[in-house]
Amino acid sequence: MGIELGAELIRPAVVGDIPAMVGMAAEFVAQAHKDAPVDMDYLDGSFRSMLASPNHLVLVLDVDGAARGVFCAVASRSPWSPVAAASELGMWVAPECRGSFAALRMMRAYVAWAKGLGCIRATMTALPGRSLDKLYARCGFEPDEINYMRRI
Repeated sequence: MGIELGAELIRPAVVGDIPAMVGMAAEFVAQAHKDAPVDMDYLDGSFRSMLASPNHLVLVLDVDGAARGVFCAVASRSPWSPVAAASELGMWVAPECRGSFAALRMMRAYVAWAKGLGCIRATMTALPGRSLDKLYARCGFEPDEINYMRRI
């Protein structure tokens, strides 16, 4: 699986990408979840676990051989109905690579992966105050459920 456009390639992540993915995830956590600790060892273990799991998808945006974006998802059965669904766990594109359609291409690869596993739906999340409606709509996503969070 690979979608190439110029010097950018969306491809499955490999173990060698882990240090770059850890750095990107740490940057995301520091910016988006200021109340959560940034634990590099935890992130390393998390990526290793996802790479070893057939129910997880980990993609990278490869720009001239360097990972500059990451996309993670999981597929599982619903506890409410005997169907499979995919859920995005996180997406990060380096600021200098945004606007290159990399996020759109990662989401399309995610949907293709979910379909291949027999999932009947795929979900995406967005942080409050960041309108991703147009981007998500371009890939066929529409508003569905709203999640609420309470810090405790």
